[in-house]
Amino acid sequence: MTANWRSYKAVAEERAAGLILFREGADRREYLIIKNRGGGHWGFPKGHVEEGEDLMATALREVAEEVSITRLRPVLGFRERIAYRFNREGRPVDKEVILFLAAAEEPGAPSLGEVEAMRWLPYPAALEQLTHAEQREALRRAEAFLAGRHSPPP
Repeated sequence: MTANWRSYKAVAEERAAGLILFREGADRREYLIIKNRGGGHWGFPKGHVEEGEDLMATALREVAEEVSITRLRPVLGFRERIAYRFNREGRPVDKEVILFLAAAEEPGAPSLGEVEAMRWLPYPAALEQLTHAEQREALRRAEAFLAGRHSPPP
């Protein structure tokens, strides 16, 4: 049997990285959720890995670009992988997103070019606001990770 090469659609691959950002208040922990201007979905600040850039450098750059947060403290030991497939112009794309966890030391501001809105929300509200199930699961894992530490980051 001969395959018809004209009907074959090659799968493109993309890698992205971002941060689940949180801040500790006097009585609760809040997470930063952004609404993407292009897709209109609620998620975490993240973006494409550029050539020569490692995953953490990508995550830090994207957070600075999307929400103007540069003062933060990464939480060591947390790394969440999300993988999914979507179509772009009729062509399948396999995307891998690596999310790290960090405490934000400033409130930030949305980039007018990429981010339609941003919200600092307590865990239950942030979980409800996220559009995609994979990101909700990443937030569940982040919350459990932080709860297991028994104290806020130094």
